[in-house]
Amino acid sequence: MILCFLFQSFCLIFFEILQIRGEQRKENNMKTRKTFSVMLVICMLLSLVFPSSGGVSNAASASDKVTVIDVTQYGADPTGVKDSAEGIQAAIEAAKEVNGPVVLDFPKGEYQIYPDHAQKRELYISNTLSRNNGDRGTYKMKNIGILLENMENVTLEGNQSSLIFHGKMMMFSTIGCKNIRIQNFDTDFQVPSVVSVTAEKVEGNTAILYVPECYNYSVSGTTVTWSSDVSPYTGQAYWSYTNNVGHVQGFDMTTATLTTSGDKFFNNVQSMEKLDGHRLKVTYNSAPSFKAGYGQQMRRTTRDHSAAFFWESDGVTMQHVELHFLHAFGVVGQLSKNITLDDVNFRNYEGSGRTGVGSADFVQMSGCGGTIRIVNSTFEDPQDDPINIHGTFLQVTERISDNKFKVHYQHHETSGFPNYYVGDEVEFVSKGTLLPIDGAKAKVTGVVGPDGHGGTMVTGNGDKADASKTDLDTIIVTLDTNMPSSVSANAAALENVTYTPSVEIENNVFREMPVRGILVTTRKPVVIRNNEFDNVAGAAVYISDDVNSWYESGHDEDVLIEGNVFRRCGVNQNSYSAFIQFDPTNNGAAEPVHKNVRIKDNTFYFTNGTGNIINAKSVNGLTFTGNKVLRFSVNEKANPAKTTLAIGESVAMNVSAVEGANINAFTFNGCRNVNISDNIYDKGVTRRVNITNMQNSEVKIGENEGVSIGSGTQPASEMIYVSSDPEVVRVDGTGHVTGLKKGTATVTAYELVGGRKFQADPVTFTVTDQSIGTVTAVKVLAKDLTVKNPSDGGYSVSGDSVTIKAMGQGLWATQTANNVIVSGENVNRGDGTFTAIVKMSGKTVNNWDEAGLFIYKDDDNYVAVERKHGTNSPKVHVVTEANGSANEDQNTENPNAEAIWLKLEKSGNTFTGYCSVDKENWTKVGNSITNDKIGNSFGVALVAGTGNSTKGTAFTFSDLEVNGKAVALTEDTATGGESGNIENLAKVKSGNAILESASVSGVSFPTFSSETKSYVTTADKSIKSVKISLKAKDEKAKIEICRNGVGNAVGLKNVNEIVSAENSKNQITNQEVALVAGLNIITARAIAEDGTTQEIYRFLITRTGAQDASIGGISVDNKEVAGFDVSEKSYSASLTKGQTEVKIALKNPGEGAKAVLNVNGKTYNPGESIPVSGDNMTVGIAITPDGGVTEHYSLSLRVPSDSNAKLEKVQFGSTIQSNGNFNANLKEYTASTMTRTSRVTFTAQEANAKITVKCNNVTAATGTGSLETSVTMKKGNNQLLVTVESADKSRTETYIWRVEGKSEVYLSDLSYESNSATGWGSIMKDKSVDGKTLTLYDGSQEKTFEKGMGIHATANLYYNIEGMGFKKFTSYMGVDREANQDGNVKFNVYTDNKQVYTGEAVTRASEMAKLDISVEGVKILRLNVDQNGSDSNDHADFADAKFITELADDTTPETIAVTGVTLDKSTAKLTEKGQTVDLTATVAPENATNKNVIFETSNEKAATVDENGKVTAVANGKATITVTTEDGEKTAACEVTVEIPNVPVPAPEELVNEVKNEIAAAEGRKESDYTEETWKVYEKALNAAKEAVEQKTATEEEMQQILTALRNAASALKKETPSTEKETPSTEKETPSTNPQTPETPNDGTVKVGQVIKAEGQYGVFTYKVTGKDTVEVKSITAKGKAKKSVKIFDKIKASGKTWKVTSVAANALKGNKKMESLTIGKNVRKIGKNAFANCRKLKKVTIKSKKINTIGKNAFKNINKKATVKVPKAQKKKYAKLLNKAKLSKKVKIK
Repeated sequence: MILCFLFQSFCLIFFEILQIRGEQRKENNMKTRKTFSVMLVICMLLSLVFPSSGGVSNAASASDKVTVIDVTQYGADPTGVKDSAEGIQAAIEAAKEVNGPVVLDFPKGEYQIYPDHAQKRELYISNTLSRNNGDRGTYKMKNIGILLENMENVTLEGNQSSLIFHGKMMMFSTIGCKNIRIQNFDTDFQVPSVVSVTAEKVEGNTAILYVPECYNYSVSGTTVTWSSDVSPYTGQAYWSYTNNVGHVQGFDMTTATLTTSGDKFFNNVQSMEKLDGHRLKVTYNSAPSFKAGYGQQMRRTTRDHSAAFFWESDGVTMQHVELHFLHAFGVVGQLSKNITLDDVNFRNYEGSGRTGVGSADFVQMSGCGGTIRIVNSTFEDPQDDPINIHGTFLQVTERISDNKFKVHYQHHETSGFPNYYVGDEVEFVSKGTLLPIDGAKAKVTGVVGPDGHGGTMVTGNGDKADASKTDLDTIIVTLDTNMPSSVSANAAALENVTYTPSVEIENNVFREMPVRGILVTTRKPVVIRNNEFDNVAGAAVYISDDVNSWYESGHDEDVLIEGNVFRRCGVNQNSYSAFIQFDPTNNGAAEPVHKNVRIKDNTFYFTNGTGNIINAKSVNGLTFTGNKVLRFSVNEKANPAKTTLAIGESVAMNVSAVEGANINAFTFNGCRNVNISDNIYDKGVTRRVNITNMQNSEVKIGENEGVSIGSGTQPASEMIYVSSDPEVVRVDGTGHVTGLKKGTATVTAYELVGGRKFQADPVTFTVTDQSIGTVTAVKVLAKDLTVKNPSDGGYSVSGDSVTIKAMGQGLWATQTANNVIVSGENVNRGDGTFTAIVKMSGKTVNNWDEAGLFIYKDDDNYVAVERKHGTNSPKVHVVTEANGSANEDQNTENPNAEAIWLKLEKSGNTFTGYCSVDKENWTKVGNSITNDKIGNSFGVALVAGTGNSTKGTAFTFSDLEVNGKAVALTEDTATGGESGNIENLAKVKSGNAILESASVSGVSFPTFSSETKSYVTTADKSIKSVKISLKAKDEKAKIEICRNGVGNAVGLKNVNEIVSAENSKNQITNQEVALVAGLNIITARAIAEDGTTQEIYRFLITRTGAQDASIGGISVDNKEVAGFDVSEKSYSASLTKGQTEVKIALKNPGEGAKAVLNVNGKTYNPGESIPVSGDNMTVGIAITPDGGVTEHYSLSLRVPSDSNAKLEKVQFGSTIQSNGNFNANLKEYTASTMTRTSRVTFTAQEANAKITVKCNNVTAATGTGSLETSVTMKKGNNQLLVTVESADKSRTETYIWRVEGKSEVYLSDLSYESNSATGWGSIMKDKSVDGKTLTLYDGSQEKTFEKGMGIHATANLYYNIEGMGFKKFTSYMGVDREANQDGNVKFNVYTDNKQVYTGEAVTRASEMAKLDISVEGVKILRLNVDQNGSDSNDHADFADAKFITELADDTTPETIAVTGVTLDKSTAKLTEKGQTVDLTATVAPENATNKNVIFETSNEKAATVDENGKVTAVANGKATITVTTEDGEKTAACEVTVEIPNVPVPAPEELVNEVKNEIAAAEGRKESDYTEETWKVYEKALNAAKEAVEQKTATEEEMQQILTALRNAASALKKETPSTEKETPSTEKETPSTNPQTPETPNDGTVKVGQVIKAEGQYGVFTYKVTGKDTVEVKSITAKGKAKKSVKIFDKIKASGKTWKVTSVAANALKGNKKMESLTIGKNVRKIGKNAFANCRKLKKVTIKSKKINTIGKNAFKNINKKATVKVPKAQKKKYAKLLNKAKLSKKVKIK
């Protein structure tokens, strides 16, 4: 029964560990190896009693097992204090020894990863280093933070830990791996190598620049120097740049746009001053062009690393990873398959103050296969393209045979890796056409070429002899079949077809892209779906196929672009000025390269600057359907010329969009089978198709699309006008307002277009009592006429005529005219003869005046007869235009009459024009002309235009006839106050997203205006928050706000709300927004009623923070930790035995700083109770200032234990250099030394533990607690072995250091002092000044050196070598051969300021000099290079520079081991207390190296012994005195008997053992089982027995009495009668609300908050955690019987003698329960933790009785049964539905 109970208790643990999920943080501290399987659960219990060492734990099912390795057990430091690089790699090495799946578990914390001790590999990565400038060789070695090589089924579980990288390095890499997951990490660099700076204030010639707190910088004159953090190993910065660094990218935070133009911050500088608060004051020689809110991202262009590198790997997934910075390049997949990025977010963390996230592309998938999935991710602010998926073309350079070819990497930044493997399918394409060559597809059978590591690989039937013919840029491939002759050198390129992936890019956000968005070229299916693009400078989707520049292959055969939202794309890149662009590098004239492209159901929001919606070249089968093309920003304004009218006076409303935009729809080049249909276009879209290298017939256009080839019109909008008082003013359909009687009224204009409605601000008109005409018959334009592009005062109505003023261009060519009045636009007239006549009064006056009668299809397709004034020669012309191509050759003399008649006749496609002065005698105007673009559907138009818009020549039209029937031009004004289709007005939703008002309290912004979208100000540190109030003009609009990307919606995904009560309403009042130090971008997004139209307003506040991360000390349980110093980051303190919780407080934290304590992945506030777990626990202390870099401290807390045998601390001083930080759980280390003798100190965690130190198998010393000793090393290999034995001798731990005794140390392997300097460039290690191999002249030839230093005169290198055991320093010196003849220097060497070498002047032609000096006892070595005259090309080398150590002439004497030891006495007897006897030890052999011995006594209560062998009597008894040698642990013993007369003799051992047995029997008895009276008697007897056994002084008689009393008391114990009290029955019909349980915790008043109550009742085993005075939380339930399927969370429970309310359900409480079908949640529950019921796939019925729930954690109900129903209280349904949806409840689950 006991075993069953134990099995049941641990079942939940077992199943929880099996479910290793990315979103789950593991709560348990896995530090022992445990195999969890159904058969071995009992063994787990034993392991708790006898835990093994190490950091490996196994979690297994019956069929397989998952091994969990805790990286902190291998030296990784979650407190953020020490470098974790080696510890992580040690854990990875341990994982390699495990069979089966492995989880490398990072307990939640912050891990520092430095490049110094990170893994290093020579790697060649696509699209990175150039072979042209030497970078490829210089940076071929990569520093890799976390490297997995040749591993399978490994999960890196971050548990939301932060990884902080340093210097220049790669974060993750998998090489040759399979099934790898990287999940739940937050990554950043301590100091990003892209420097972000923002202009906070600009006044005149002066700017205040804000520098984010993460950057280190100094100012000297007009130069600012940026530097990384310093290495903890060398004390040197990893990089240092000046001023603008290199490439500069601008970021305007007021508009969230990126640019490469504009003034650079650190050009044209007059002076510079470093201010407090991370500010720079820069004064320029002239006023800069940038304004406040403009930022710069400055970087070097060398791509020396990639952020992550997946090479030759299959099945790599990154999930839930935040990448805040990517050094040099992005995440690269190279020749890998099946890579997934899911919820991987490339963005700055909130409050970083930075605007740049990377140096180049974010994701580069080069030559990958399988499926590339990029989903649910965010991409912000790259320096290049966010995603580029492609292969690599290699150009054929030699046809060796019909099936063997030499191919060459063409682009200078891509080479060095194998692009083909044996068995791959490949295909040759033509360089000219990019089309596959017929018959040129084959499989690879042999490869000779680069292996990706700097070497050469020969595989398959590749010929080893060809290895010499290849290099990093060349590959020789052998194929399984012969190729056609057209596959020839320089005419063909080879693509790897096997490594072309399917691509899925879905549900991502792309924001602020400086070039393009998604680049993808692959012949496998591509799906780009449901993504959001905002502010992409170039094309959001760009598909090339390039065999001329980057050589990125290949062609696309199946592309679906669906359901995406594109905003403001293609606006700032002339070469990529389209939303979507297909741009292969062929000329477009050949057969199409790409095919089968579907662009459907997307929404495009355009602004000025974008050239096309689609610009496609060389595509066969392109469908554009179901899309919306809309203006991004629309703000309608009515601007009438006057608002005070006389009776009868009219004025136009003159409505226009303040922020109007225009775009041409489509450009196609060499495309086939294009289909455009069923799309919606907004005003501003010219629905034109421009084509090149293709026929019109290749473009199919839908019937009602309105799109034309070679020409196009913009969609006509429907205008509706409404007068508030039609008796005062009336308005016609063209927006002309007429005064009718004295009074005031407002007129509101609405524009309906593109499925949206836009309202202009109402205009109030005042009508005076003056009159300028009759009011009884006010005329307006006939309702059947439309006016295109109306302008204020551009036309007027009088009687039956209409007058048009020529105030703008005409329609010639592609011009657009104002006030084009059209009758019957696009009416089908049939194919018969058509005649139109009109009378026109008015003569042309100015050059290019024109007016007349038009047969009109659109602005670019018409025929006109008109008066036209060309070059002072007025005539009557017939003008024809087809697809924008115009002709006016047909003309006749202009009649002199003021009024003339104009006539146009159409017969088929033939048109004839006439003019007359009397309508009877007609003059033909030139010859008839033809125009086949007009067809049978057209209108009749009246047009007037001019080349001089200031004159406004008037032309009056009347008497219009069409086919002999009169067409009215005017009509009496309507009787109502509305014009247009009012029914449509009600049906169409508003597109008004304009803010009416905005205010931000606490800071000072410029006055708000609806047209101004951005505002900039500053705040000092006292301003911790602001309150923002916003109101939209439209009451049906919604407002959302966020700060720095943290807020509700605003286009973001997975963000936290900061607006609650009033969010998503049209008004927000006094919403408080907390401010961070540095940048605060408060973004307000107004969303119109239509749900699509948006306006964005930005409020930028740069705030100065306190920037103080200091603390004055640390205290543990109110006791201050001794020796606190802010420069020291690691501390320790002891707890008491049995202590269950601890409180840690911080003294005097900095102003505004926030402190967080991290223990085993859980966070606590200072002063909060922290449960004590285990004998040792580490507390990470993070102090985050109000602006600035977080400071980290580590506090080790230890509960004293006599069984503890671990080391606490190791101190080597400066003479031994250990590789990696000491960690008590790591047992083996490597180190090096340059000295023969070193002092070492080892401190145990327990003061009474025994320490033994051996060096090279000889015991150096033995001690207790802490041991300092000297060890002697020799040249070569040494072993330092330290053994720690616990005080109770139950455990022994052994630590080993393998120490290399170095006879020489290279100068470049040491760190120079900070005052070192070079005259130009950088101090170079193992490279010349120009970064090349060190090369000197030896008198006959050039000689190269791998090691040394390259510096430029004048230069000084300083080295502190004190105490390092160096005897000599040697070096070759000279001018490097890379310098030209100008180089001329002198070398000088100083030791402790004494010159010991004076060199002569040397040049590159001089023979190198040899230096050999003594440095024994020297503290500072100074190496000086002076210029000898000019400093031009003074490239000086200290080549092969090295120190010779004292180990070089190793004369270490032979060590003589101890063989034995004897004592001069074997027995001794003492009869008086205090009597002594001396024991003398003799060690053999006599000449043993270490003759130290240790004396010990077996019974200190009888006799003691000192370190010299003196034995002292204490009390009667016997003791064995043992002597042990330090070396070899040889022993000898003496038996000592103490017999002091008249001293009571202790009870015999047999009797004492009987008492002990009775005490042991008490362990099975519980107080609660017996009556209080009998238990008190028994307890008293038991305590007396325990005391007697412990003191060991009781006589035989006394001990017998104690035994008898204990046995009698035990016999007298009476059982407690069971209570007859019954549970109060529940009033509900279901399971009672309290679970009858047997309390496991006694009712002794000691139940505390945090304590766990585990009890068993009739419904199962319930585990609760106490959360308050009378409240508990459900942690887990193991149900019994029927309760397995129907689980109840009770209202209350009875346990530990009291009643508790069940108020919460813990995270993961019932996660993955496989039995539960129904669940009832009690009425007192207020909170449900994350994952509480996740993956309960059988759960079909949930009943929530509580009305108090405020929190439901993430994924709490994820993946329950899709047919489930959730029943909730009616009043809470809306609230609970929202909470449940956020908890990932399936939308298919019904909430009742």
